[in-house]
Amino acid sequence: MKRKITAALFSVLFAASLTGCLSDSSSKPEEKENTTVGTVAESNEKTDNIQNGSNGEITESMELMKLKYADVPEIESGPELKIADVTAKPGDIAAVTVSVKGTGDNWNNCGIHITYPNVLQCQLEDEETRDVKYEPGPAIKKNAGFVAMEWQDNLDEELVRNHERSLFFTAIFWDSSGTDGDIATFYFKVPDDAKPGTVYDLGYFFMDSDMFRNVNDDISYEKYTFEHLQGGSITVR
Repeated sequence: MKRKITAALFSVLFAASLTGCLSDSSSKPEEKENTTVGTVAESNEKTDNIQNGSNGEITESMELMKLKYADVPEIESGPELKIADVTAKPGDIAAVTVSVKGTGDNWNNCGIHITYPNVLQCQLEDEETRDVKYEPGPAIKKNAGFVAMEWQDNLDEELVRNHERSLFFTAIFWDSSGTDGDIATFYFKVPDDAKPGTVYDLGYFFMDSDMFRNVNDDISYEKYTFEHLQGGSITVR
């Protein structure tokens, strides 16, 4: 069993390395003032936070995702990932949970990028390794390996242009599988000077190495997942 777990963890870390999470910090891009925020009223005027990015708009990475799965057969139902909508006061640490439903309790690995405005501070367990602080949920209770890292360097142009950062999480199962429910809770510090009513949108960035597979390695299952992503938000109260 020890050899199996070691192999699983190696696979998880390899997946993380494909995202830029483990890249050289010497080329960190210059950060700019964030513009991907709004007010509660503006947020209500937008479409529901589903399928695409942080605010319902179709991002470039999601367009590429649609092209990747264009020839993959459709299925009527499948996994739906959701980032929670939460509230927080200025200066608070907001707890944001990522959950999933419709999995059939048989998913066995994933790799997901979450995006957030760069004025938020993702809370880390270790600044040097960029391991993200998280609380595991029941959906990954039987995992053989779980890694969450902040993507700091060599950010994609889309993220830089939108003044966003990203965290990547990946899970793998060996002799078990993931279930419906909460996957993990992550933590973000709201700016001390945030104004009440400000909405920080939380969404997704798709890379070709991202995945959400079931025990049958069904690509239609994965396609449904990425075409039904649901974003979330942090609203300042």
